[in-house]
Amino acid sequence: MDKAFILDSETTSNKHPHPIEVAYVEFSPRGQLLNTPTVMRFKPPVPVEFGAMAVHHILPEELEDCPLYDPLLLPMMDYVIGHNVDFDADCCQVPSHVKRICTLAMARALWPNTSHTQSALLYMLSDDRAHTRERLRAAHSAGADVVFCHEILTAILCELPHIRSLPELYAFSEECRIPKVMTFGKFSGSPIQHVDAGWRQWYRRQSDKNPYLLKAFELYPFDPLFKA
Repeated sequence: MDKAFILDSETTSNKHPHPIEVAYVEFSPRGQLLNTPTVMRFKPPVPVEFGAMAVHHILPEELEDCPLYDPLLLPMMDYVIGHNVDFDADCCQVPSHVKRICTLAMARALWPNTSHTQSALLYMLSDDRAHTRERLRAAHSAGADVVFCHEILTAILCELPHIRSLPELYAFSEECRIPKVMTFGKFSGSPIQHVDAGWRQWYRRQSDKNPYLLKAFELYPFDPLFKA
């Protein structure tokens, strides 16, 4: 039986991250968590940047007696789930054969006219925003974030009653990860069909290409007359 885990990490920085706190919890395709989150802390090989510290409020002195990170500490998994899953999976060195399911991509597809941070989505989905505010104020940890991610994933599944298995959820996530609108560069905010051949050729020569954007170029050829 396939195993799926929701994963989150707090890191030393955004640009060259090393995990200092990692949390994971097993997820059932029926929607429930199968246990309580496991949370581990690690001493990083590089300093924690102040910008990252301002987000997670984990102080370097609190990590002095912690072990170094070892990806072998993660459980065996077939699917990894996360909000912007690539960041956490790459940072935590999740093996490449593990399929990635991105709640951020799915939320953008299902609810396009809102902010898509976890906090914003929780407010959007909440029936008691004062209680949500207190939960978010008290939560600055990977352990809290995997629970929040599960709540968002549960709401996503409520929108998709036809999805009943991990392979179906993965397929939907993959579909959602193919952009229809540019999010950076000179064409930011424009439909993919408005990105001209010259820019596409330039992007294909870059070393850090997004494979989903390349798929979008294949699916949506340049069409200057296209109207979204």
